Amino acid sequence: MRSNLFKYIIFFLPWVFFACSKKEAQKTTNPVHKVLILGNSITYSPANPTEGWNCSCGMAASVADSDYVHLLTTKFKGLNKSNTVDAINIAEFEREFDTYNFDKLKTFRDAKPDIIILRIGENVLRETEAILFEVKYVELLNYLKVNNSDVKILAVGSVWPNRDLANTVMSKHTNYISLISLQNDMSNFALGLFTNTGIADHPSNKGMRSISDQIWTELEISKFL
Repeated sequence: MRSNLFKYIIFFLPWVFFACSKKEAQKTTNPVHKVLILGNSITYSPANPTEGWNCSCGMAASVADSDYVHLLTTKFKGLNKSNTVDAINIAEFEREFDTYNFDKLKTFRDAKPDIIILRIGENVLRETEAILFEVKYVELLNYLKVNNSDVKILAVGSVWPNRDLANTVMSKHTNYISLISLQNDMSNFALGLFTNTGIADHPSNKGMRSISDQIWTELEISKFL
């Protein structure tokens, strides 16, 4: 009886070891990521029916699941179901960087994300204040790194042309990718899909997918994942 039990243990022990090793390998290959996306209306815009915008998501996706944040979230969940993605509109920083209160981001910073995506640029229009914007952008980066110095930050440039100040500063201080290639195909924008031109100038479903794909490719290349 003991002999049979011994044979049973010897037979199954390698399989138990293999299963445990496989689980550990999966943990190593697909770690849990806590992601924070800071953007503007392309990232999140609450519904405003009086202006012709009826969705609370990235403007001008036809439905929430089609904006780049939701598409990226699906990709992250595909790697590991425990991954989380938070998206916050910080257009106020773009427009009023000189007076912006960084503590509005304290809750999200203190959650210690391991990946931050800065998807901004369209509303940075004060070209004559280039030095000040650069100072405030660096302050933003430093604020986000408090008690989380190992956080990986990817900056993603404007989808609209002539936003040289934001793109230049972000590319100087952060891992950076340009989205100006979206301008090569105007079907990337919701032109003609909304009567409000301010909405229609935003990315269409096709443009949102391109943003998501380009960000994901860079995350893989830069070994953020």
